Amino acid sequence: MEILLVITSLDVSRGGPSRSVPTLAKGLAEAGHGVTIMTVGSERMNVAPLEGTPVKVAALSPRATRAEMERVFDEGHFDVVQAQGLWEIFNRRVQHIAQKRGIPFVATPRGSLEPWALELHAWKKLLAMFLYQKRDLRKAAGILATSKMEAEHIREVTGRDSYVIPNGLDMSEFPCRTAESKKQVLFLSRIHPKKGLEVLIEAWGAVHEAHPDWNLVIAGNGDLLYIEEIRGLISRKGLARSISLLPPRFGEDKIRLYHESALFVLPSYSENFGMVVAEAMACGLPVITTDATPWQVLNEKGLGWCIELSQENLAQALDTALECDLYGLAAMGQRASQYVREAFDYRKVARAVADMFADVIAKTQKPQKNETA
Repeated sequence: MEILLVITSLDVSRGGPSRSVPTLAKGLAEAGHGVTIMTVGSERMNVAPLEGTPVKVAALSPRATRAEMERVFDEGHFDVVQAQGLWEIFNRRVQHIAQKRGIPFVATPRGSLEPWALELHAWKKLLAMFLYQKRDLRKAAGILATSKMEAEHIREVTGRDSYVIPNGLDMSEFPCRTAESKKQVLFLSRIHPKKGLEVLIEAWGAVHEAHPDWNLVIAGNGDLLYIEEIRGLISRKGLARSISLLPPRFGEDKIRLYHESALFVLPSYSENFGMVVAEAMACGLPVITTDATPWQVLNEKGLGWCIELSQENLAQALDTALECDLYGLAAMGQRASQYVREAFDYRKVARAVADMFADVIAKTQKPQKNETA
């Protein structure tokens, strides 16, 4: 099978899809499929997972013309096309080219249809839905969701069912920690209003006095003005000594930060998957997150805490976690790591995605019965 994966950016600063898509491409290539990634080029593209694989990367300019995209199709002879995200002109052009050539197109919203996301710049998205996006989703040969929760939200908006396949992890990139951690809670993600940082800081202020030997590390990138707002809130709350605000961490630096922490927290208002949750668990950390993410398994299997987001609930979860000794948290983290390794190995995920592509192709090629009056 010749597969084209489309993502508008592979830059390391752009969040989960810039990590999960190269890993998926690697898994598909290792399974014997031809894979090309079409993206907008940048200086810090996350192509390290592709080293030693036959995956091709077509890095186009931000102003790439339809003709340039057509050339990628001419060279690839693709059997199926999958694009990440909605709204982008880049993806719309790809879909139109694929459909014009009779190539099945799979849309992957990547959280674009989550309620919180739809409320952000709501009038623009309502207009886009009316003008083109709903029609484009209806014409897609298939829709891929990364969790059952996301599939439900997609159905509410489009009326269509989705294939449900989670993101995969290359576990060799996220070894489970073996050394004792610090008394450190870690938030590692984008610095963005969606992530619930104000609630986290307020909750930390409520519990820190009872746990003065614990520290909170917040690491990530984002809008500079918003980062300064967060820094100001930390200062006003008198928490500058117990909360560190760090730049983003990548590669070995990120793994080191996971390994030296005892607990991971992501108090997000919305996540269709949450790659950092899976990464933290793989590295041996129990997790606190919210029921606006698809991680209810944390409660079900005793791997952490999945809560309804509020300052009170988050403070209670933090207090419960920090009352545990480091050994107890480490044991919980070991179970979390084992769960992720069994559920989200990238080879297993790639096989499921390949099966989905085969199903989409078969349904697209199935002869349609002639309708009679």
